[in-house]
Amino acid sequence: MEKHDDLPKKRHPFFGCVKGVLKVFRKKPTVINLAGELPGRCIVLCDHAAKSGPLGLELYFPRATVKWGAHEMLGSFTERRRYLRDVFYMRKQGYGRARAGLLSTFEAIFAPLIYRGMNVIGTYSDGRLIGTMRKSEAALGCDMPVVIFPENSDGGYFEEMKEFFAGFVLFALQHLKKTGEDLPIYPCYYHPKRRRLIIGEPDYAGRLAAEGMKRREIASFFRDRVNDLFHTYCLQEGT
Repeated sequence: MEKHDDLPKKRHPFFGCVKGVLKVFRKKPTVINLAGELPGRCIVLCDHAAKSGPLGLELYFPRATVKWGAHEMLGSFTERRRYLRDVFYMRKQGYGRARAGLLSTFEAIFAPLIYRGMNVIGTYSDGRLIGTMRKSEAALGCDMPVVIFPENSDGGYFEEMKEFFAGFVLFALQHLKKTGEDLPIYPCYYHPKRRRLIIGEPDYAGRLAAEGMKRREIASFFRDRVNDLFHTYCLQEGT
C-alpha cells in the first residue's frame, strides 16, 4: 500500500468520542445538497462563521475531508494562545484582553487534539504554502476533498463575505498544470443559527482562467457563489 507521509497524522480514537459529545450539544443542520454525490478529488469552499464553519463541516459534511487552517494553531502552546488571544478573539471578534486571555488559554490546551482530529493542514502567507499544497495533493490522492475557508476575516466574520483570498485558486491552477485535472470546486455555506449546510454545484478555476479571468477575479467569482447560497437558502423568508 502506498504511504502518504504528507497527510495529517492518524486521528486519536479519543477524537471520535469528542465528536459524539459535540453532536449532542449541536443540533444537526438541514443538509441541502444541490451537487449530488461528491467526488473524493475536489475542493470545497465554505464560510468560516467564526469557529462554527470548520466544526460544522467536520460533524455533518457527507464525507471525510482535510481542511486548511491557521498554522499557528498547530504550533507551540505559546503560539496557539497568542494567535487565539490577539488575532481570533481581540482583532476579529472585538473581545477585551481579559476575556480573550482566559478563553485563549483554555482553548490552546486542547487545540492540538481538535485540529489534528479535524485533519487540519496549516496554511501560510509565504513560501511555506508549497508544503500546504503538497499535503493537499496527498489528500486528493486518498480521495479526500480539501476544504478551504478563504474569506478575509481581518475585519471580523460576516454572514455575507466581502473578500476571498486567492490561495485556493493558486492550488487549483497548480494542480491543473501538474496533472491536467481541472478540479471541481464546490461552494458551500454553513449557517449555525439557521442550522443549514448548503452544498452548491461545482465550477472550475481552469475553465474560468481559460476565459481570461485573473486569480483575484476567480476568487471573487467563487465568493459570490458562496454568498448566493446564503442569500437563497438562509436569508430569504420562508426558505
